[in-house]
Amino acid sequence: MEFSTVLGVDMSKEWFNCCVMNAKFEIMQESQVENSPDAIFTFLADLQAKGVVSSLKQTLLCLEHTGIYIQHLVRCYLSKGGPVCVVPAVKVSESLNGHGKWEEKTDAIDARRLAEYAFRFADKLKLWKTPDPTLAKLRSFQRQRERLLSAINMLQVPIKESKQFDSVDISEALVANQVASIQALKHDIKNLEKSINELIESDEYLAQLFKLITSVEGVGAVTAREIIIATEAFIKFQPHQGKAFARYAGVVPLKNESGKYRKKRTKTAEKANIKLKTLLTMGACALIKKDLELGRYYQRKTDEGKHHMTVINAMRNKMILRVFAVVRNQVMYQKNLNLCLD
Repeated sequence: MEFSTVLGVDMSKEWFNCCVMNAKFEIMQESQVENSPDAIFTFLADLQAKGVVSSLKQTLLCLEHTGIYIQHLVRCYLSKGGPVCVVPAVKVSESLNGHGKWEEKTDAIDARRLAEYAFRFADKLKLWKTPDPTLAKLRSFQRQRERLLSAINMLQVPIKESKQFDSVDISEALVANQVASIQALKHDIKNLEKSINELIESDEYLAQLFKLITSVEGVGAVTAREIIIATEAFIKFQPHQGKAFARYAGVVPLKNESGKYRKKRTKTAEKANIKLKTLLTMGACALIKKDLELGRYYQRKTDEGKHHMTVINAMRNKMILRVFAVVRNQVMYQKNLNLCLD
């Protein structure tokens, strides 16, 4: 990736701090800009008018992913033909300062470090691509579903505790005061599920992916949707990259060795897609007592003395590899189907 300057940006909701740096790590300009389309377009025009950058096409915008807050800047910059790179915050801090904490931390300093990171690790960067509109909508629907479920749980947990410890009249009053709210939230979730299903069915490719993925034992609708989102419909992770996706999901046991030191038990990575890992765990646990292939696998391995979570993790791994195998071969999963899982 070749670029003459970098625009490092530390994004906030109402404004962002930015640092323009050249290949010699010299700071050309530092600014704070309002996070609105009009202010952003004015700022970009000023950069070129003042000669701070020769061309936006040769200036890489590097920023951390802060959800919807980055959308104005990314859209404006892409519309001007500039390259964009969105990087995980943890990679920047670990790459430039190991696992220790920064000596000093401000928004302006963070913008400088993002610009520096882009130059030092230019060979590792991947340009941002505009997400597919259907996938973006699916992701938004899924997150909205999570928020609704969280709201229901937030209301129901205190009620359950009240029934255990409060008097009957208090607990009954609490139930009566929020029963309409819970029913309304459940109704919203039902409507949202309908919208999600209609969205998937409206896209022939996503509908086929969903059908293939849910044919695998232990992979339900919610897990299938999360896999589609995480893989970006198998573009970010290609159908032959099942093992790489398993590492991303945190279900691959990792060795810990140094010289003569050998840790007896391997552990999965703590840094992973926890949401997906949790869903896979729930799917694997649901199979334990079922007379299905993975259910029998669990019983056989635990009878051999294997630890519960060791077997569950192996099941999670198998589920992922099977998902990628059916997508790669474009066939529904069948018990005795001879599929290469590598």
